Amino acid sequence: MKNTTRLQLLVLTAVLVIMLSGCKTDTYTSPVGAPGGWGWLQWGIEQISDLTYWVSNLGGGYYFVGLIIVTLLVRTIGWPIYAKSNALTTNMQRAQPELDKLKEKYQGKSDEASQKKMQAETMAIYKNYGINPLGCLLPFLQMPIFIAMYQVVRRVPLSDGMIDGVVTAGVKNYTDLNFSFLWIKDLGGPDPLYILPVLVGALMFFYQRYSMKKPDYLQNKKFKSDKAQQSEKTMKMMSYFMVIMLVSIAIQNAGIALYWVVGNAYQFLQTYMNRRSTYKKMQQTQDKY
Repeated sequence: MKNTTRLQLLVLTAVLVIMLSGCKTDTYTSPVGAPGGWGWLQWGIEQISDLTYWVSNLGGGYYFVGLIIVTLLVRTIGWPIYAKSNALTTNMQRAQPELDKLKEKYQGKSDEASQKKMQAETMAIYKNYGINPLGCLLPFLQMPIFIAMYQVVRRVPLSDGMIDGVVTAGVKNYTDLNFSFLWIKDLGGPDPLYILPVLVGALMFFYQRYSMKKPDYLQNKKFKSDKAQQSEKTMKMMSYFMVIMLVSIAIQNAGIALYWVVGNAYQFLQTYMNRRSTYKKMQQTQDKY
């Protein structure tokens, strides 16, 4: 499925850029409130950081409590966008057999009249399955909040109210929090037992396999083009690369690892529940006819 694959590759590429930039820019190694960065994004980071600090204090001053609760809160806020994006993907999967047949119908016909007819018939299929071509932009609506959350997790443990050893106005001071978590003394450093990075890799690997596998009610065993098979291979390679990349980052920072463990587990739940909801809706639609 060409359009769906492009969407997935685009989202994965965006995440890749964010993660790589997060490892190299000075912003991610500065305390919250330090000068620099985009104004509106830095303001959002400060608000989320303060919320994390407040929730952590409610949880006995343990940073991991605030980190987990705020992560779940952020994921929940983004659920409607995720649900719509998931519905778009599902509708594209349902429409794909008709789109593939349409491409075969007009294969080799490059004249203007044929191209216009193909576009018109494509839009008719989109309309029939409730597909909005601009829906591919939905995942990017979540990116600012995820970028901010990533910075929060990286920078809160570094926030001691100072820059280069000098107390600076506007810089947050969260040093009264307890940054330990079970066997980990400091969530701002690496996991000494590598348990969290392993969990990150395992969750990401199984989630990728689950999300890329079509549900039985969307399987189209009668028609599977060579392009579709090649796209699946490409997606598998991308998913393996993503797992390796995320694990390599998680090894360096236990807080990030914990954030991804919670976030990936929650995303697994989101996908499962959205698929169940979609299946029920499809059954209700079929029962009407």
